[in-house]
Order: sequence, then C-alpha cells, then structure tokens
Amino acid sequence: MNDRHRDSYIAANSFSLLYNDLARRLSITLVFTGMLSTGWFGIPLVPIYLALNHVDIEASLFTLFSALGSIWGVMAYQEFSRTGDLIKVARDLARKLDPMIGDYEYHSYNPETKEYENGYVPLGPIDFWDKETQAPSWLDKGKYWHILLGLQVANREVILQVVKDQDLPFTSGRRNVAVTYKELNQGGGASFLRSGSRRNYRYRVKIPQWSVMNTERGRFVEQKERLSLDGPQLNYLIADLNKNLVRTADEIIEREKPRIRYPWPTTTFGIYLNKSLPLQVIYRRAAQHFPGLRKRIISDTNENLANVQDDELAAAVIELAIQKGLSDDRIDNLHILMLFLKNAYSKQGIGEGSSEYHNFHHSLEVSYMSLQMLPKEFRKYNFSSRDYELILIASLLHDYDPAQAYSSAEDGDIKAPKGPKVTRTINEICKTKIHDAYFTMNRIDFEDYFREYKPVLSPAIEFATTHPEYLKPEQKKPIESIIVEALIWRTDFPYLKQKHSQKRFTQLLAELENQGEDLDKIQSIGEILWLSDLSVTYMSSDPIRAWDRVSNLYDELYLPRVEAVSRTDAFFSDFAENDSFKELIRDRHFPDIFRQRWNMIYQFFHEGNPSTQLSRTISMARKLYIKVNIEIHMSRYEALKEIAVNNWAEYFIAIGKDQKEVLKAKSEFADLDPPNASSFWGDSQKLLTNIADKSIDNFLLILSQNFDPLNTIQEKLSDRSIFAVLPLKLVNSGTLQIVTDLQEDTGQYKELLNIVHDSGFEVDLVKSTKVYLKTDRKYPEFTQGSIPQILIFRPKQKPAPSL
Repeated sequence: MNDRHRDSYIAANSFSLLYNDLARRLSITLVFTGMLSTGWFGIPLVPIYLALNHVDIEASLFTLFSALGSIWGVMAYQEFSRTGDLIKVARDLARKLDPMIGDYEYHSYNPETKEYENGYVPLGPIDFWDKETQAPSWLDKGKYWHILLGLQVANREVILQVVKDQDLPFTSGRRNVAVTYKELNQGGGASFLRSGSRRNYRYRVKIPQWSVMNTERGRFVEQKERLSLDGPQLNYLIADLNKNLVRTADEIIEREKPRIRYPWPTTTFGIYLNKSLPLQVIYRRAAQHFPGLRKRIISDTNENLANVQDDELAAAVIELAIQKGLSDDRIDNLHILMLFLKNAYSKQGIGEGSSEYHNFHHSLEVSYMSLQMLPKEFRKYNFSSRDYELILIASLLHDYDPAQAYSSAEDGDIKAPKGPKVTRTINEICKTKIHDAYFTMNRIDFEDYFREYKPVLSPAIEFATTHPEYLKPEQKKPIESIIVEALIWRTDFPYLKQKHSQKRFTQLLAELENQGEDLDKIQSIGEILWLSDLSVTYMSSDPIRAWDRVSNLYDELYLPRVEAVSRTDAFFSDFAENDSFKELIRDRHFPDIFRQRWNMIYQFFHEGNPSTQLSRTISMARKLYIKVNIEIHMSRYEALKEIAVNNWAEYFIAIGKDQKEVLKAKSEFADLDPPNASSFWGDSQKLLTNIADKSIDNFLLILSQNFDPLNTIQEKLSDRSIFAVLPLKLVNSGTLQIVTDLQEDTGQYKELLNIVHDSGFEVDLVKSTKVYLKTDRKYPEFTQGSIPQILIFRPKQKPAPSL
C-alpha cells in the first residue's frame, strides 16, 4: 500500500486468528474455573440442607452462576474452535488446488490517486460486472460480490480489497483473516457500490485471495496428475472447498460488518462477546424447532433466496411443502431425495458454493419458486397436494445430470454446452428409477435404495448410490413418474425451439390421456414449472447478481453474453410477455418481494439498464478523470483505443449499435493501463437523452460516406435529433469533433453542415482547442484514397442580455 493511503487511515481492526485462539483459551479457562467454583460452593449445599434444613442463598447463587459460566465457556470454546478450524481447512484446501493462491501478484489502478494499489480493488467508474472491469483468473466475481453485499451498511461507503496473505498478514503476527480500515475519503469516493454515505471517510476491508477463489472445475481438470486425483475425487475436493469458502465468507461478514456499522473502540469486544454468548448459540440451534419461528423461514428465504445456504433453502422447501399439504410420509421421502441429490451434486463439484449456474442451489431455487408460483386455483383448475408434489419432484430432478461435469471438458468438445441436458437427465432417472422409487417406497426402503454397501466390517455409505434392482421388473411404472418425466421434458431450454423435447412431451401426454389424466391441467403445471425455471434467477437477487448469473448461463450454452444483459429481447421474449406468467405473478398469494424484484430487474435488463449504467459511469468518471469524452455511432474501436492510450488522464466512452464490435471494444478496453475507456451497446440518441446536462467535455464522431449517413429523410431526421441533444450535454467549453471522408463539394457534406448548425453549433475558432481525431491516421471505415478532414464545432454562445 502506498504512503498516501497509509497516511489516510484513521483506525484499523482485524479478524485475527491469534485473538480467536486467545478467546478460545480464555473460554476453556472459564470452563475449568466454573467447574471448580461450582464444586467449591455447590458440594457443601447438600449436606447443609440435609443436616440443618437450611439453604445458603449466597452460595446457591455462586453455584448457579459458576455452572452457567462453565456452560458459557464450553459453547464459546466450540464456537471459536469451529471458526479457527474452518479458516485453516478452507485455506489448506484452496492451496491444495492452487498452491499459488494467496501469493499472486496483482495491482489495481486507483483513478483518485493516479497510482497502483496492491491487490484487487475495482475503483474505476465501470460497473463491477461489466466485462471491462477486469478480474484475475483466480478470482470469482460472485464470491467477491457476496462478501461486498454482506458488508453493506446504510450511510457507509465500503471498499473490498483482495490482497496477498502476507499483506494482511495471515501467516505471521496476528494472523489476520480480514482487516477493516477507516480511512479519509479524499477523492469523494471511487466505490462502485455506495450506501448513501454523507461523511468524509469510508471503510476499506481487506480479505485474502483464497476467500474469493475461482473454483470452476475447468481450471483444475488438466492438473489432476499434479493433484493425484481422479475426476470424482477432484469434484469432491472442489465441493468441499466451496462449502468451506461460503462459511468463511459468512464468518468474515459476521466479524467485519459490526466494525463498519459501529466504528467504536469497544466494538471488537462486543464482537467476541456476541460470538461466545450461549443464548446466541442456543437460539440459532433451537430456532428451527419453534413452531412460531418456523413460519419465519419462508419470509427469510424470500428475502435472501439467492444467498441462503443450501441446507437452509432445503429446509425452506420442506416447510413450504408441508404448508402445501404434503403428508408426513411424503415429506420423509422428499428429505431423503434431497440428501441424495445434495451428495450427487457435490460429487460433480457443483454443490454448495459453486459458481456454476446449474448447481444444486439452482435446483433448490426452482423447487422453491415452483411451489410459490403454483397457486391453489388457476383459471379453471384447482391444484391439490399431489400436484404440488409432482411439480416439486420434477423441479428437484429437472437438472439432475451426473454426466454434466464431464460432458465437454473431458470429451474434447469445447463447444458442447457445459450444463445439464434434458435427454441425459431423462435417461439417468429412467435407468436408476429414482422417481419410481420415490413414489412407491416407504421411508426405510427409500433410504436403503440410496445406501452403498461396502465389504464386511466396513460401514455402509448413506445417500451414495442407487439400487434400481430393488424395484421388481414386473412392477408397473407409477403414473406420477410418467407425469414427472413429461414435466422435465417441458423444462428444456429453449423449449420453444426444441422439437425433440416438444415431441416427447406430446407423446407422454398421449400416454397419460389413455390413463385418464387431465392433459390441460398437466400442461398448465408444466408451463408453470418452465416459467419458474426461467424466472427464478431474476426474482431471487439484486439486478447486478442476476446479471452475472444469467451471463454464466449463456457461457454454459455458448450463446452471446450480450444477449444476457442490457436490452435483450431474445431471452425475455420466451416468458416475460407470457399471459400465464403475468397472471401468476399478479396473484395475491404470490410473494410481493418476488414481484418487486421482477419489476426492478425487468426494467434493469429490458428497458433502462444502458442509460442507467452510462449515467453512473459518467458521474463516477467526472470525479476521477480530468475530462469525459464520448464517441457516438462507433463502428470500429481501434481509433478510440489509440486516443485513450495517448490521453490516459481522460476517460473515453464509445456508444455503438454493432453488438459484436461493442464486445470487441470491451475486451480491448479491459487491457488498457490505466483502464480509462468503456463501451456501451445501444442507440446513441436514446442513451444520451438520459444523461445529465453539462456532463461531457467532447463528443467524437467518425463519419464515413460508405454508410450513406444522410441518404434518406429518416436518416436526416435521426441525425438532426441526436445532434440537437449534444449541445445540452456539453460543458461550456465542450466541442463536437468530426472526422469524415465526405468531400466539401458533395451534397452530403453540405447537408451535414446544415444539420450541425441548425442543432445549435458553430464552427470552433479557438486555436488552442485540443484535437483528438487525427487526419494522418488510417480509418478502415473510409473510402480508400480519400483525404480525411477534421470539423470542430462548439455550442453557440447565447448573446449577452442588453442593458
């Protein structure tokens, strides 16, 4: 850390393993002291009472509080031991997978100080999830975002910095897991996520690299020989690491958030006291057994669906299933099935903490959302507990594909989608008969169905395998199993384009019709499951996290990421305009928080996101850079990149309609050092209309005659509209700079001048004006052999009022 930042620190406090160990030793001391004190005061009480029929009140109170102190010490010792062991195990597992994690050199540019800082800390004006906010390959943005969100406190600005172990330090001295600094906010703040801070300081939290480690399986497949692990063992190791990293993140949040909320000298004592209090520990363990508090599980899960841990989400699914009328024996089998699926997903490395889109958490989310979205009554149908059970089992199994972890990486087909495939899912459940077993077996038999027996004297492993041979060959397939298979076919993505899935769904419906089932009702259940699967990501979290998760989904499917973000009609058109979807989320029993999130996220993705992003980027860039300049109608990124490199103290933004070129620009701009450029996909006029007036220093335009920009009336009107907006957005000394290959004697050139003049511009006569576009540069857009010329305009000055 540079001296300038060191001088700005007001206070620093840490989550220290040294202090954690001291607290643990103090706890065990409290245990033995309490036991001795209990014996000292308590043992004489009995003979005194028997001999003299007298109770010594003072000694009794000492005995009581000594016994309570012993209990306190035991529970505190367990808590501090659990924390210390968790941190050590998480780091050891991370270092086993990646021996360099914790020692990677990385530096981030700070636009405030114009210097580089140690570690990863995104301080620039670009959105965190944008491709131009580059992150090292070893860092998982999702894990980083989870910790950052967890640390947010009203009226506090928080910066999260990922550093090497030695910078904390973790391996010596206090052995810090996290350090929170209270620092002067000299530059007005560069944090991309704010909480309305009105004060002149902010909080910088430093965490180790391994706490946000990227555990995507593809990073380690080629290192199996070094790790001495086969495929399943590697998956188990990744799953174990993910689980521990999630808990480590929660520990960091639990320790550091109070320091941000209450920046007092006594806060550290309060944190350790709160951690050790028996009432807190007992409450956490007993709360789930209180009938009144169990109902809060649903509301708490609604609030934190994307971030709740897998076990808690599974408990919420079961609680919701009970509310929907499932009987005790069905709940028992449901719980057993969840335990098996949890183990199965962990084997693939996509259990708890996995950043893959199709992980166990996603299946639980879909299950939870489908139960919430399926109403008691919908149109002409009444749904019973049987219907809720059918949609729930189909939800849990719809992505169950044990081959998905190996389908592309190890078969050599780099273009094969990495996620699950419905065909493999159906083949798997039909081969193992897992759904048949669920609907036909009792609890004891169903547990045995998943039990893996070992040789004599070795204990059996629970929830580790399946035994389809336990079902008799002559046993008829339950009708519920056929319905579940049909519902799973209905979840194929994108269903409206999957002819084979549509055909299989129709065939199973015909089979069900022959057995007397209501086909229209099953189709409605299938549609609701499909809608739940598509929409749950948008309803379970904040817009930025949803953006990242959907982008990961598009990566799995090898679809363009740009279709997963701003203003995409392709993805939303499948379900957002669906009449059933609109009706279901308007239902009075549907949780209001999901409806609110949907409205916010739909607007974020489908309507207002580019303008919102652009305005936020401009606002931040004005605080961090000397000038902010925008290229409108970008068709090629090379020119702006060159300009940005030559003017590193200024910030440059490109707006273009060509999605591929915008993506190329994002990739190229991400490599700039310092990172002083970004690109946005969209219509320049629509985006610029919503930004603040007097916020841009220069507009740049590369205008080629090859594009016939002024060839039709519509194009002339469009250009008049955008040019009319520009003077309002320029600062008083701002300019419009155009480089073009139009010749002066052409009608298009004259039309261009007329449009610019009519829009409130005049020719710039100031000789000292800085010119960004050069005539000696080759522009691929221009006609070969043409001579480029520069046109510079500035807004017309309003005449001074006459006296």
